[in-house]
Amino acid sequence: METFALMDKVNIWAIMLAAFSYLIIGSLWYSPLLFGKLWIRLIGFCDEDFKTNKPMWMIMTFSFLSAAIAALVISAVLGPRQSADFGAIVGAIIAVCWISMSKLYNVLFENQPYKLFLLHAGFDIVTYMTMGAIVGYWR
Repeated sequence: METFALMDKVNIWAIMLAAFSYLIIGSLWYSPLLFGKLWIRLIGFCDEDFKTNKPMWMIMTFSFLSAAIAALVISAVLGPRQSADFGAIVGAIIAVCWISMSKLYNVLFENQPYKLFLLHAGFDIVTYMTMGAIVGYWR
């Protein structure tokens, strides 16, 4: 019963804005303006690899849905506290302690470059802090 009471306090607009911020930051982070060229080099892709990928609408839709679920979980973790600062701290903890540490296994066991780990971890920290701040502020 308490779970459903928590859902009454969730601001769906804050969740949507947080998920949208994830897409915007990701579009910039992995673009040639910031780290796109480095990312492509580190994963060993070329232009042809992007042409055979899944359709962009599918990638963006599932990225948005996964970010919305993450923002919803951040909202649940925040509980009744309503602060952008606290939300950003919770987002940073989630990004560093859970997401980035799980990605470290890819570096260790799949022999991926450490720079790729740092690139992805930096993205996770920035996006989850942003989502946490949005959800924490606009509850």
